[in-house]
Amino acid sequence: MSTVPDELEALLTDVRKTISDNRQFLEKLVDEAVEVDVEDAPEAVAGEEDFEEL
Repeated sequence: MSTVPDELEALLTDVRKTISDNRQFLEKLVDEAVEVDVEDAPEAVAGEEDFEEL
């Protein structure tokens, strides 16, 4: 019976590590997505300059 709290604590530790790993992974994805958007932004602005105002 005393092993149940130890097993629950180990499970809780694993869950916390998984949540932390997932958070880091998602933050990395967001950072990469922002970098891609920043790289694409100048091209979009340059495309708008090609049009003449009527």
